[in-house]
Amino acid sequence: MLICKEPVPFDLALLDPSAAMPHEHDNTQSALRAALYIGVFLLVGAGVFARYVGPQAARTQRWRVWYLLSGGFLLALGSTVYGVYHVVWMLGDTALVGSYLLETRQGNLLLARVFLLVGLLGLSMGWFRFDRWVYPPLALGLLLTLSLTAHAGAVGGLQLLADLLHLGAGVVWAGGVLALAVVWPGTRYEAVLQAIRGLSALGLASVAGLTLLGLYLSWARLGEFSYLWSTAYGQRLLLKLGLVALVVGVAAVNRLWLLPRLQAKQVKGLQTVSLEATLIVGVLLASGLLATTEPPPTPGQAAPRIVNISETFGNRRFVGQLFSQAGLIHLYLDLRDAEGNLLEGGPALRVRAERGSELLEDTPVPFYKSQYHSALLTRQAGEWRVELELPEKTLEFTLEVQR
Repeated sequence: MLICKEPVPFDLALLDPSAAMPHEHDNTQSALRAALYIGVFLLVGAGVFARYVGPQAARTQRWRVWYLLSGGFLLALGSTVYGVYHVVWMLGDTALVGSYLLETRQGNLLLARVFLLVGLLGLSMGWFRFDRWVYPPLALGLLLTLSLTAHAGAVGGLQLLADLLHLGAGVVWAGGVLALAVVWPGTRYEAVLQAIRGLSALGLASVAGLTLLGLYLSWARLGEFSYLWSTAYGQRLLLKLGLVALVVGVAAVNRLWLLPRLQAKQVKGLQTVSLEATLIVGVLLASGLLATTEPPPTPGQAAPRIVNISETFGNRRFVGQLFSQAGLIHLYLDLRDAEGNLLEGGPALRVRAERGSELLEDTPVPFYKSQYHSALLTRQAGEWRVELELPEKTLEFTLEVQR
């Protein structure tokens, strides 16, 4: 396998569900991204809550805040570190970890994320001074590493800015709700009331920003309204939007019904805040799934980024996908019999990808029974000509590669 040491974004596309092949890495990518979101929201949300939203409640429950900070840090760090291992494993050589981190733009971003996580944890633990001035830019830098390694990072421009602001609004409000739900039990009434008032004030601006930015990003990535129900990305976006609507509904109840009664000491209110926090975790899980799902093709795109393959030779059939995302050209292919069962073995194949003077080649052999995987790392974006040499026929494709 040919590996080129060039910067590539980290997130790999999910394959089209129409391809009847098991791809365990899809679930791994979604789980890693969801864990990263939850970790960052816990870490930054707890930090913002303790500084600006509910400092009295945070001081009285400092150990719970410490658990939130530590848990968020470990989740975000663990998902990042394992993600590095997973991507080089996907490329076929785990010895490339050092080169990937030091010699690629994506690796540099992940290293920066690790340092930012340590810095934010250290500030929250009191390891460093100048906390008031240093914390906001560090938190913003951490969120930028998330945007740059998501769909918005491949597009850049206005989408990147919108994604960053969307994350910022979400982590301030939703992260604060998560912190409040954990800190509330055992906290004095006055401290809880101060925190709820702060979150309510933040919630108005945050929900408005999240709604407008979310609508813009959804439209920019979908392009057509019909893609909402006709594509995997649209269906998963609908799932996330449904959960977001539930969160906003519970938040409205908390502001319009709970806050006045809490001020009058007529209710305790922890149950509805806990429900809101639980739904937020569901939104973050859905966001991890959505972030690792390939958006539908944009109108006017010169060449596809996903090509379904189905070729029959006698009583055998090659079925799979050729796809590109984030500078990588991936091939997943199965050799099956007439009933659709995997054969016990298969021949070596040849893959050639060419654009201008750049030529990439690989000779994949089955990694399990008659299942093949090939990954080529490109230097250039644009249209690539890809040849797949099967035992009895050579297939040619044109594939759009974006960085």
